[in-house]
Amino acid sequence: MFRIWIGTLVIPALMLLYAALSALFPNALGYPRALPIQLKKVANGIFLPWLWKLALAFAALSFMLMQSTRLMEENPQRLIAFAVMLAEALLAAAVVIPVERVLGEQAENEPAEITVTEQAAAKVNLLLNVGRKREDGYHELVSVMQTVGVYDTVTVTAHTGGGIHLTCDEPNLATDETNLCYKAAVKFFTYTGTENDGVSIDLQKRLPMQAGLGGGSADAAAVLRAMRRLYAPDLSDEELETMAAELGSDVPFCVRGGMALACGRGEELTVLSPLPACWFVLVKPEAAFSTGKMYGLIDQRRCYDEDGADAMLAALKAGDLKAVCAAMGNTFERILPPDSEIFAIQHRLRDLGALSAMMSGSGSAVFGVFDDEDRARMACSALRGTYPASFCGKSE
Repeated sequence: MFRIWIGTLVIPALMLLYAALSALFPNALGYPRALPIQLKKVANGIFLPWLWKLALAFAALSFMLMQSTRLMEENPQRLIAFAVMLAEALLAAAVVIPVERVLGEQAENEPAEITVTEQAAAKVNLLLNVGRKREDGYHELVSVMQTVGVYDTVTVTAHTGGGIHLTCDEPNLATDETNLCYKAAVKFFTYTGTENDGVSIDLQKRLPMQAGLGGGSADAAAVLRAMRRLYAPDLSDEELETMAAELGSDVPFCVRGGMALACGRGEELTVLSPLPACWFVLVKPEAAFSTGKMYGLIDQRRCYDEDGADAMLAALKAGDLKAVCAAMGNTFERILPPDSEIFAIQHRLRDLGALSAMMSGSGSAVFGVFDDEDRARMACSALRGTYPASFCGKSE
């Protein structure tokens, strides 16, 4: 009798042994630490309940068979058979416990946030020296960039059932695969090897387009940060910036924000001392400048700046806001006609109290630097009557 029942104990005993060893040596035995979300749903919703049902049915059968021991003569074999069947019934239920624990850990590792929201901050170029075109088609840049507290809002929802879906409240902005936010999602899935189980991106625009304020780059960077929170929270900033560099020159900076020196084509970042507390007024005229055309004019006129950022870096190190303003410069301003509206806005900002004013990036937005919040907000209100797309934000 013992030989008949001992064999039925082998499988549950081995399962318990494997579960114990897997917990102690996860790398050696392939203990599952990360399951795709769809597999988790199947495991929790279908596999686990059926495993419990089978275990309980097996345990019930064992208890029923225990009754057969009454037919045996009272001897040591009867006692052994009864003990074996009792152990079998308990093991049948016990093997489910480690499986349930693993799935429970998987649920704990599941991101608590299925929907996350990231703010995409504007950026301004306090210094932008455009050098000659490189062999790769990009221009050599020396730029000092600062994020400003004026934002687009990016909301990303994961596990939506397949595909990438992008919506935006700005009707003039494409929401297909040509959009930089869409490309950022594709780049994240490809780079990390994460299974695309469906992601929905909602973009609420506040930053004007074709302004030189990095709106598209900031939005793409916000998508990358949001997807890191949803899918790979251990991913470093450096890895995120590597992805960002393949999307655009300003995207790596927008991943981190703050104050940074950008060289090369914009991907070589050095974190700088923060600006003394100040406020920016951003003004976007109706005119829109194409970045490609602006670079083309620089090449056509051979209007290059080979200077570095020594004066700006020294001013930042000293924490001297006025010296920072004195060191500001933008190569793109040199190709504008003398009667450009850009210069009229700059003069207006200075008249309203700005320490300095300059075009950001390739334009057409102009920013003024203020050392007083009330004066900055008053200037913004005064300009908004002529330029509705005027914003005020603090340096970040």
